Amino acid sequence: MGKVELSEYELERLENIRQNQELLQALNLGGGTLAPAKVVVNKGRAKARGRRSETKPRIRKDKENDSAASADNSDYADSAHGSDGGESSDGEFGSTGKRRARRSKQPATRRSKRLRGESIEGEVAAVEAQAIDTGDFSGILQTGDERFGSSAQQAIHVTGHYSGWVEPGVMQRLGIQGTAAAAWESEGGGKFTFADPLGTGKKVTKRAAGGQSVAKYVASKLLKKNPNSYFYRHTEPGVEQWTGEWTEEETQVFLRVAKEFGCGDKWGLFSTYIPHRVGYQCSNYYRQYVIPAGWIIDENYRIDGGGNAVYVGSHRRSAR
Repeated sequence: MGKVELSEYELERLENIRQNQELLQALNLGGGTLAPAKVVVNKGRAKARGRRSETKPRIRKDKENDSAASADNSDYADSAHGSDGGESSDGEFGSTGKRRARRSKQPATRRSKRLRGESIEGEVAAVEAQAIDTGDFSGILQTGDERFGSSAQQAIHVTGHYSGWVEPGVMQRLGIQGTAAAAWESEGGGKFTFADPLGTGKKVTKRAAGGQSVAKYVASKLLKKNPNSYFYRHTEPGVEQWTGEWTEEETQVFLRVAKEFGCGDKWGLFSTYIPHRVGYQCSNYYRQYVIPAGWIIDENYRIDGGGNAVYVGSHRRSAR
């Protein structure tokens, strides 16, 4: 028999299998093949591909309005179609519906990030996310104890929760109550909801925020009522917020507070012990440096093959 030529779809399928095998090798899974679920072929999709035209349809454009139309619709085109722009709704095709119909005739191109020369970090994250969903981390993620071996015995072990309150000096200077419940009630109380985080009975709008993000605006109003929310995005009034690398002194304070009160949530309260940092900076430093360095072992995190911290706790969305 003569040499059998593979179809475009079959060649692409083989390429995908090869890439997935390289991905598993990068995750220290050796040279094993993928499980069947990883390489299941979508027959309906393959059939659709067989009907695609080999020639890309041409779309005529009004040369005079081409630049303006692309600028006006770039956001829509990028988000809805993944293209470089297109005609305006009252352009050559007369309506948005006609434009969409004309575009739908273009054959979609499916190329992996590797073939496009892009990073495959997202693909690695997808493998880790599946492991989180199934609860099977064998060969993909390691606990801190597994990763750091005997040196993990010297690390601080936490359960992912902060048990403290506002730093005493900050609490005294700003007149903040001694507990979360007392602080909330002393400043008017009310029912907290995500639509009404201030507990005033009124929904916070972008107009009320006056140009800044709604989250930051809301936080600025909660210094005494909900200190955790305030300090997550703001430093103590009058204290400069630092950016960039952490100092050795800041790191030592971080570890000392974690050892005394634990850490992993309520980062706004945690940050009150580190004057020039806010809560989200502490959270980022924790995931990006502290856990990968093995200084703290958090049961809610695993370490991947690249040495990065991956959240596998109850709030699974945070790991994706």
